[in-house]
Amino acid sequence: MTDDGPRLGFLIEGSTDGRKTDGGATKGEAAAEGVSDGTEAAAALAFARDVVGDVETVALSAVAAGEADLDRFDALWWHAYDPVSDPATVADCAEPIRAFLADGGGLFCSARALAQVSALGIDPVPPDATGTEEVTDPVGPLWHPLYEGHPAVEGLSGLRHHIRPAGSTAPYARYEDVLPERADVLASTHRGVEDVPGEVTVLQWRIGSGTVIGVGVGMEFAQHDDATTEANRERFAADVIRWLAGESEYDTALATGRPKSGRELERYRDALSGDRDRPSYHVTPPANWLNDPNGMIHHDGTYHLFYQYNPAGPYHGTVHWGHAVSEDLVRWEDRPVAMSPDPSGPDRDGCWSGCAVAVKRVDDADGDAGSGPRVVPAGDDADSSVAAGDADAVYALYTGGRDGWQRPCLATATDDDLTRFEPDAANPVIRSPPPELDLLSTPGEPAHFRDHCLWYENDRWHQLIGAGLQDRGGAAVLYTSRDLREWTYEGPALVTEEADPGVVWECPELLRFSDGDLIHVSDYEDVRYFRGTFDADVGRFRVDEEGVLDPGAFYAPQSLSTPDGRTITIGWLREERSAQSGWDAGWSGAMSLPRELAVVDGELRQRPAREIERLRETRLVDDRLTADGTPERLDATVEAFEVRARLDPDDAPGSAVSLRVRESPDGAERTAVRIGSDRVVVDRSESSLDRDARDAPVGVAVDDLDRPLDVRVFVDASVLELFVNGRRALATRIYPTRHDATGVSIVADAGEGTDPGRGPDGGTNADSPGVDVDLSMWRMGGAWPAVGGTDRRPRQR
Repeated sequence: MTDDGPRLGFLIEGSTDGRKTDGGATKGEAAAEGVSDGTEAAAALAFARDVVGDVETVALSAVAAGEADLDRFDALWWHAYDPVSDPATVADCAEPIRAFLADGGGLFCSARALAQVSALGIDPVPPDATGTEEVTDPVGPLWHPLYEGHPAVEGLSGLRHHIRPAGSTAPYARYEDVLPERADVLASTHRGVEDVPGEVTVLQWRIGSGTVIGVGVGMEFAQHDDATTEANRERFAADVIRWLAGESEYDTALATGRPKSGRELERYRDALSGDRDRPSYHVTPPANWLNDPNGMIHHDGTYHLFYQYNPAGPYHGTVHWGHAVSEDLVRWEDRPVAMSPDPSGPDRDGCWSGCAVAVKRVDDADGDAGSGPRVVPAGDDADSSVAAGDADAVYALYTGGRDGWQRPCLATATDDDLTRFEPDAANPVIRSPPPELDLLSTPGEPAHFRDHCLWYENDRWHQLIGAGLQDRGGAAVLYTSRDLREWTYEGPALVTEEADPGVVWECPELLRFSDGDLIHVSDYEDVRYFRGTFDADVGRFRVDEEGVLDPGAFYAPQSLSTPDGRTITIGWLREERSAQSGWDAGWSGAMSLPRELAVVDGELRQRPAREIERLRETRLVDDRLTADGTPERLDATVEAFEVRARLDPDDAPGSAVSLRVRESPDGAERTAVRIGSDRVVVDRSESSLDRDARDAPVGVAVDDLDRPLDVRVFVDASVLELFVNGRRALATRIYPTRHDATGVSIVADAGEGTDPGRGPDGGTNADSPGVDVDLSMWRMGGAWPAVGGTDRRPRQR
């Protein structure tokens, strides 16, 4: 910035005579500057001069020809209201503008100028949605909560700002099906009263020591306006210009461009650590969106958990593969995004769910005569704990999405740390679904055919793909291969027995145990399991029993084998609050605790992985007590804990023992885990004063389990998981709003149909018979050692 104040270059497509003005321009002066009086450009130029005073128009043609001295400016503003008329000239501006930015300059690209970031060499991926639209509702930025302190919104309250009123036609430029490769997404779109997170419209790039801000919505200065939107727009635009010109400082630690390093992702995580709904010992995204676990593998002594991740915000769209690593399954570190959509590839709209495997390449001479090259699992008997040096490659098999089509794709890890996966040049490896399958077709998705499970057996790779059949329902279809690139369709391995039209089986997985096999699928609502036998010779699964793996918020689980031979499963825990609440929090989604899954004596078993006990920090309770009709409050106030209760509810027939967690002193908020003879139920009717949070009860049957019942309950902010006798599991979500909802109590109540601890008239059940309970409780440590503290104070807005 110059000593006598900031200087702004106002970029135009026309030509000028080189004259500059320091104040309002006359008609003749404006014409000399290449700006026609009464146009949108003239209105924006006048506005700029009201903001910084010293403004000079600069022709893009002069920049392209090397005739413009950009170094005399602190910032540039290109406000392109009309379509660009000379794309070649814009491209020729790339080198001088990038040099200007590298030296610390600022660039503001508004309206259609945002569409030119690729031509200017700022980002290889341009906005995929540009044009003109009717503005039927007031519109403006939906600001990302991570950047609520950004100088562009200084003085604007909240995250939603209308900057363009309803009633006219306006240009726009935004990212919808793709994302920029190098930008931080500062804001999406807010229309009327609706959030539209999939319309990304405000972005920031760091180029050297310079900054680019792009705004593709609401930047108009000549149209009829109303007082509110005009004030918001002018404050917003003025803040951007002043900041880029150097008049205000901003810590850019959270806005440094993409891809993010692990340390930068830790800054995201640290910035959100004060959110009382955010779990501390469950895996969550550093910020933004998380869903299905992907590519779970134990490789070279490290557990790798990839997951569906949207770096643009806490909403489902443009999914990448996020990445977290652990040495022990309970303490995790963030790693950079491992896989990103290729704007020109079959995964342009998202790198969807898949799996990972370490392989060895086998020469022709080692295989059957004439069989050709192949790959086999690395290590001993496909043990996923192979050392890096024992594998020739680690492959990821995933679904690429583009234009509604879902196709299997292959990618190869570029290093032993699995930091990044490079897509195969031959993708997709299965070019289209088998024509003999009448696959479900819905608007925007011509054929539901996605998600992968991969294993090696009988000298071949086997792959399950989830599908939906028209007028029938879910199916898991089977393919085989020798090299993971050429696949042969073998037919459906399992199809829903009863017709369930419209249902798709997502994320199928086959698990093979010594006492039986298990397939589980996710059907939009539940994770259904089928216990039985898979016959690899005929490629079919014979079902002996079926059920629901977890009736709560648990979805799309994936498994890996530990070095000691256990099968560990992790699932996505969906949010059960409004989408707006998730946006305002800045994150969405969590992973379940790692579970040990097994089939023993023909019975499905699931329990917390033994490593979870390493998170126990302080024993808060270790007691034997009698639960009766008078509530007993435990001497513990905590938000992240494990409680273990051993009891026989049959000691008081017709009663249930309620373990109340996240309880406020007056009982206005609490969640009751009701342990009865037939069922263990999580009663969420009083869990939250937030009416947008789901409050339906969820439970598991226990009438067939041995006594006493051994119930382990894990509470971690908004996550509640429970396990009964190492057989049944349930995960759900709760969202207390009270800061004092940290208590734990226990009470026995008089049976079904009453509130926990209350009689039909609302009073306590003082006459309820007592039940002896062995109770232990621990405070749990966090899963992210690199993130400082466990402060749960609410973030200030």
